[in-house]
Amino acid sequence: MRVVGTHALFAYERLAGLRIASGHLATGDVDLPFDARARLSLVAEALPGADLRREGLIGLLRGVDRSFEPTGPESVRAVNRDGVMVDLIQPPPKHRMARGPRTRIGSSPEDLSAVEIEGLTWLVNCPEVSATTIDARGYPVGLVVPDPRAFALHKAWLAARGDRDPLKRGRDAGQARLVAALVAERLPHLPFDDPALGAIPRALRDRAAEILPRPAESGDPLEPGW
Repeated sequence: MRVVGTHALFAYERLAGLRIASGHLATGDVDLPFDARARLSLVAEALPGADLRREGLIGLLRGVDRSFEPTGPESVRAVNRDGVMVDLIQPPPKHRMARGPRTRIGSSPEDLSAVEIEGLTWLVNCPEVSATTIDARGYPVGLVVPDPRAFALHKAWLAARGDRDPLKRGRDAGQARLVAALVAERLPHLPFDDPALGAIPRALRDRAAEILPRPAESGDPLEPGW
């Protein structure tokens, strides 16, 4: 399980040792990609006491906050009393005519059913990074997220899609440039021409120069102005 989307920025700022301006973090939902190839036993072993095979993701969420409820039967989303939304997503199968992958983590009829998202395969197959961040109550929380370079390239791809909501396209483009600058300035050991990013199409990797800051420009501020 990895956290993708805007909430991954909390892990990237921890890895880079900085604070990202709050405007880049404005979102009310959390996306969790489900890799249907993963063995559920490995997930259960990583979370002692959590019966993921029976209760699935909804059971795990309720272990944190009992108010989480699916938004409907076979829903991809759970919402708590504070309006926090958690979506379960997965990449489409490689061969469309093949038998469909599992859409649920657990066997509970209440568990969330993952929805297919085009382009998510790149984030599932790229390297992952982890970081311990601090939640709103001051407690530590571990996040597993896609490699920041893959995140930036994926956001650039989303921003270029003509069928993307115009408001989201602007946010995608801004986050792509932001994370690319963060990598270039604070994580120079992560080059964009790294063979580890081979799961991302070459045509997209070659566009890294479009989102990386130019040597003579400072780019968007990564930190608040105080």
